[in-house]
Amino acid sequence: MKSHKLKYLSRMVVLVTFAASGSAFAAYTGTAGNSSVLFNVYESTSGYSFALDTGLRKDDINAAFAGVNFNLAADANWTSFLANVGPAHLADIKWNIIAADTNSGSLDGDPVSYLTTGPSTGVPNGTTNTQLGSWGGNFNSYVTASGNVDAPGFVGGNSTLHLKEGSADYASFEVAEGTNWNTKANFNTTARLGESLSFYEITRNGTLNLNKVNAALLGTATLSSTGELTVSPVPEADSWAMLLAGLGLVGAIARRRSKSAS
Repeated sequence: MKSHKLKYLSRMVVLVTFAASGSAFAAYTGTAGNSSVLFNVYESTSGYSFALDTGLRKDDINAAFAGVNFNLAADANWTSFLANVGPAHLADIKWNIIAADTNSGSLDGDPVSYLTTGPSTGVPNGTTNTQLGSWGGNFNSYVTASGNVDAPGFVGGNSTLHLKEGSADYASFEVAEGTNWNTKANFNTTARLGESLSFYEITRNGTLNLNKVNAALLGTATLSSTGELTVSPVPEADSWAMLLAGLGLVGAIARRRSKSAS
């Protein structure tokens, strides 16, 4: 067994917990490439939305990513968001995670690519290169309207609370992105409290506009009803094999002990 596989397996079960209202993380940088990874929540009836800059960059979600856990209950903006939504509409809350590198050959030299949550059944569900071409404009409209492009950090922390001010208010995630990248994705990027989503890296597939985009599964995300956000990586095939072999060994030892005891 290779030692780096063992290290990776050990990282799979370690969650780093952050107090979401702690020190200011990196601000949105949608126009500079390799943006912050953004956790977004909204509820339509109240018109309120909440956004958290996780402190991760898009390129941090890679083969070495160990997973993170956020305690949103410690965030004053999250508490205010829930209060404004009200108990009657908690079931209507929708959330997702997105990030973007919208400049080809930008600071990190990567091609245009996006991080997005989606159903565990997979994406892109027919989403085309043409549709993907609109994602960057929507993303940058959102972060620009939020007033956080290339800013040193959020005012008062690393999260924002916003009340929608009409159908053209792009600081509202519901208006700017909604459930499906402002109708430019053929899948739902959102889930409700207590539900899980998979997350993917989406890139252009070839040169033809009608080609279906590429989608690489990166991991899973879960938001509990108590406000705990957990983002976990997809283990490598070798790591799964090691895990299953370990479970089999534990089972064999347990059976042997049971026989000895009898």
